[in-house]
Amino acid sequence: MSKRKRIIALLVGVILLAGTAGTLAWLSVTGVLVNQFGIGSVTPSVQETLNGNVKSDVKAQNTGTAPAYIRAAVDIYWQDGNGARLWEEPKEEPKEEADYEIAWSVADASDANSADNWVKASDGFYYWTSPVAPGAETGVLINRVTELKATEGRNLVVDISTQAVQATPDEAVHDAWGCSVENDVLVPPHGGA
Repeated sequence: MSKRKRIIALLVGVILLAGTAGTLAWLSVTGVLVNQFGIGSVTPSVQETLNGNVKSDVKAQNTGTAPAYIRAAVDIYWQDGNGARLWEEPKEEPKEEADYEIAWSVADASDANSADNWVKASDGFYYWTSPVAPGAETGVLINRVTELKATEGRNLVVDISTQAVQATPDEAVHDAWGCSVENDVLVPPHGGA
């Protein structure tokens, strides 16, 4: 093999080695992109202050990981000393103004299309009309509820239960609750009560 052929072979080898090293360096610098998909959760909880026979500042919190619409149901009933619900016949439910006073923070039906309100719909639920971010709270649903008179053998219970549906896509809240969303404002089903 002549000297010229050796030099050409050596140059070709150097060029191939440099090309391989450059390619490996480029691949190691660009790294790898891993797509991870997580499942968001919507989990509401009730936040309230209890002081004796007064419950106040009742609101809901989104303890999940995704923005959510929240609704609440309020059930007021009597409970015996052992914590069992009283189902008296004839059914004698607690009466507002006689057994308890309640101060709501709920918009009337004419305010149903404004954001950041609780609206009572004809289905009996109270709807918070704007999405609640993860970790955030709604405004106050019940400012204050007070038992007016103690009744021997029974206690007044104001039970608030909450439900949540992911805020996006808008169809989720429609499919779950029959609500619509207009300009990021939740419109409860069947209008306000």
